[in-house]
Amino acid sequence: MKYVQRCMPLLALIMIFTLVACGSPAATNEGAASPSAAANTGGEGAASPSAAASAGGEASSSDAPAASGDAAPSPTPEPTNGQTSNYDSAATKFTFWIMPNGPQPIVNAQKQAEAFTQANPDIGIRLELIDWSVAYNQIQTSLQGGADACVTQMGTTWVSGFQPLGGLRPFTADEIASMGGPEAFVEASWTTTHQEGNEEIVAIPWFVDARALAFRKDLLEKAGLTKEEAFKDLATFETTLQKVKEANPDIAPFAHTGRGDWNVIQNASMFIWNYGGDILTPDNKQAAFNSDQAVDAVTFAASLYGKGLTPPDAPEINTTQAENKVSEGTAFSTVTGPWTVGNVNAAADAGGWQNREVAANMDFVEWPAGPGGQYAFVGGSQLGIFNECQYPDEAVKLVQFLTSQESVVPYTKVAGFLPARLEAQKDPAFNTPAYQVFQAAAAKGKVPPTIAQWGGVENVMRTALEGVWEDVAASPGTPIDEAKVKARLDAGAQSVNELLTTP
Repeated sequence: MKYVQRCMPLLALIMIFTLVACGSPAATNEGAASPSAAANTGGEGAASPSAAASAGGEASSSDAPAASGDAAPSPTPEPTNGQTSNYDSAATKFTFWIMPNGPQPIVNAQKQAEAFTQANPDIGIRLELIDWSVAYNQIQTSLQGGADACVTQMGTTWVSGFQPLGGLRPFTADEIASMGGPEAFVEASWTTTHQEGNEEIVAIPWFVDARALAFRKDLLEKAGLTKEEAFKDLATFETTLQKVKEANPDIAPFAHTGRGDWNVIQNASMFIWNYGGDILTPDNKQAAFNSDQAVDAVTFAASLYGKGLTPPDAPEINTTQAENKVSEGTAFSTVTGPWTVGNVNAAADAGGWQNREVAANMDFVEWPAGPGGQYAFVGGSQLGIFNECQYPDEAVKLVQFLTSQESVVPYTKVAGFLPARLEAQKDPAFNTPAYQVFQAAAAKGKVPPTIAQWGGVENVMRTALEGVWEDVAASPGTPIDEAKVKARLDAGAQSVNELLTTP
């Protein structure tokens, strides 16, 4: 991963580090089929599916977390493309690019494409699976001419960088109204449909990756705590981790991740926001991730390792590995996305967690509040249309269908995300206490700044945070000194300020 970071073009880094999903994620979890991120991160995440996506955190498909286990892994290799049954005979036909969202991404997406063409028999759809590792560059190149697709999935954090290139077709006011308008979607997700300061909407929210805390209720009970008192705020959270450790000395209290994770910014941002800090100043002209509040937040998060409240290998593990520690029974809690609900609920022979005792004791809560409030990272993925598309009206119809409750509920249920459409989140498929935690998190969600320079800002901030984790790893058993955190973040902030002032 480090080699990729140093050698790829700066803008290409976004598709690896943000999230699905985006969506955001991809290593498998005990046999479960894997999503992409993002995860987007994000998402973009995929995260975790996320990907990617993250959307988001959008993550490399080789790094992302495992997706919902609602569908059993395919016994045969997943195809990289497919087309609707009417494709050869349709009068109008075009390509739709998707990323690896959850188990069997082409099969899952093709079910929705077939449903669309049944209602629109004159339109044929060709699906093409684009890996997260090449998606950003492929879309960016196509935006500058030569797109061979009409509709594309995008990580939420990609849109603000793509829009200035001019290759995305803006959605009209009538088209947006036909999909329910901005108020029909998760608010945080809607803010990523365009670059800040540009009123043209060039993307429509598809699915959401919101982060929450997964934990074992049996170990919490053994520590003599209730859920309400254990996770009231971040200060209480640390006390809870200490008590869990005392009651369960062989269990790592918090499977936190460090420099080896694609979610390093996503996770740090939640600490920063809840401490009252931010990534950039309100005018987006200067870095803010080195403010006093942000330094306190990152110091708090990083010090959990030195206090023995994380696994010994926390500085090196990624999101998938952290989730695996919980699923295997060696960790009490971790930050995760909605895909974990599916993995917990699915049977072991259908891609679910193999340790059924652990699965039966899993519970979820919103990320604990801090002195600055309570926020969660929101990634996921959007849908956009290329300007060069020869069939824009038909492409809009596809986007309208994919974001409708009829389509997005079954699609996201399998992919391991939440629908970006609020009404779809009320569907019985998501009407469970676990999913409702992620819905509440999405409602309180925040996203990174929607500026054209986000790719560069993200890369610098990530490097600074990785430096913090290098310092953490160098002194096991000792909480990191705040001065070291500040030095790392100050250096990163200086580079970001130079980036933001460069014409």
